[in-house]
Amino acid sequence: MSERKKPIMPVKPSGIEVVFFYDCPNCRRSLPVVAPTQPTMVRCEACRTQFPIVPVDAKGVGFIKLMTAGGKAAVDPDFL
Repeated sequence: MSERKKPIMPVKPSGIEVVFFYDCPNCRRSLPVVAPTQPTMVRCEACRTQFPIVPVDAKGVGFIKLMTAGGKAAVDPDFL
């Protein structure tokens, strides 16, 4: 017997994160970092070099999140 299942509806975004890419000064690999708003050190996944990165403006990140309503306003209208 086959059981009838309710079709699965697409899920809308429930949040958003802004990712910035930093190039490793040693091997030039691009490293993704989630909105670093404080000066910090990151380690390259490829060559294991640790280096400091310049932070991003928290107000700019907040603006992007606000303008997309936490990701909800970024949904493709064809799927609404």
